Amino acid sequence: MRKSLLKKTQPVYIVVIIVMVLPVIFSLAFLQYQISRYNSIITNASLANEINKVAKNDIPIELWDIVSGRKNFNQGNQYEMVARIRDGIDTMMLGTKNRMGHQQLVVASRALHTLESNVSILGVQIAQGESVSKNEKALDEIRSITELLSEILGDFIILEIESAAIMNASVRTSSYVIIFVQIAIMLAAVAFLVRRFQSMTQNSINEQKNLQKAEMKALQAQITPHFLYNTFDTIIWLAEEGETEKIVKVTSAFSQFLRTSLSRGHEWITVQQELAHVHNYLTIQKIRYADILNYEIEADEALTDFTMLKLTLQPLVENAIYHGIKNKRGRGQVKVTAQFTDSSRSLMKFSVQDNGVGFSEERLGQVRAELKKSASETETLTSVYGLYNVSKRLELYYGTENAGIKIESEYGKGALVYFTVPCRPLQDS
Repeated sequence: MRKSLLKKTQPVYIVVIIVMVLPVIFSLAFLQYQISRYNSIITNASLANEINKVAKNDIPIELWDIVSGRKNFNQGNQYEMVARIRDGIDTMMLGTKNRMGHQQLVVASRALHTLESNVSILGVQIAQGESVSKNEKALDEIRSITELLSEILGDFIILEIESAAIMNASVRTSSYVIIFVQIAIMLAAVAFLVRRFQSMTQNSINEQKNLQKAEMKALQAQITPHFLYNTFDTIIWLAEEGETEKIVKVTSAFSQFLRTSLSRGHEWITVQQELAHVHNYLTIQKIRYADILNYEIEADEALTDFTMLKLTLQPLVENAIYHGIKNKRGRGQVKVTAQFTDSSRSLMKFSVQDNGVGFSEERLGQVRAELKKSASETETLTSVYGLYNVSKRLELYYGTENAGIKIESEYGKGALVYFTVPCRPLQDS
């Protein structure tokens, strides 16, 4: 009887094993495909960053040396540089799966053709002995074209990063789905063997649906090319050094950073999400500036579920690093604080403090004056664009000038930048 039972259940065991193995094989193949696509995106973005530097910097410098008489036109490397850019664009066209990105590359290719034609025109003018002023005018036209080409490549990089962020979210969601499908299959197999197959399968499906609903998020890119280039340079540097764990850490932090930057287009996120956004940013910067940067985030747990205007803290932290910490000797410290201002818990205060070089009295007065300028006066701002933008957004969304940024500083002893806003419950957003 036992042998008969084993004989009858043997096909069931075989089917169960096959059903359990197939999702594993599928998941490995799927993840390998996604990793291949992700690597292709990273390669395209890195290549675009590289040829962007050639277009924006190297070609104008090379042609200026020729126009100024330091180098003969026929001895210059301008055509090799153009060919390098063309090869890069052709390579990226083969690698990109992004339709809009492909269109950007088509436009870039046309701009490059125009650039090459203008370089040739400059060569003819020089060969014909045209005046320096006329040659300089031709060079200015070339510079305008290289600036346009640089902007196009910059837009392409951002589009590729958008694709990477979306793909990362897709991989996360798909990975969870695959894992839970595997779990569901295992549970269903066990339940089937003990005559509880139907109920266990239903529970697994319900759990899977709930997980899918919880993991659905939309992404778009809102990041400065400066930070984008630095982050990619860091990843490339870590790859060259073989720092796999740090690459994973930076990539994960950068992905989460992009996710919060988008927040499905919503302007309001929880305090906890904003602090996590700052943490991800500082994680990337800590790896980049390991020898000069320490940081601390201190928050009252009771306020983390309140909502606030998103992307208000990170620009303050960026300002502290680039204008405070980097300009001092020795290790710098950045402290981010979130707390209530009174016992009634009606207001919350956010501050970023650093021990950098600080502001002189004259510079501090100038910055405070600039933060009070109207939108029509922004052309006269001097390097406080991030602080100004945050201050004006706070005033706009919270409806009071008191919500704007405040600064306290003593030269040589660092700076404290902070703002205070009303507490806003999650249901009001």
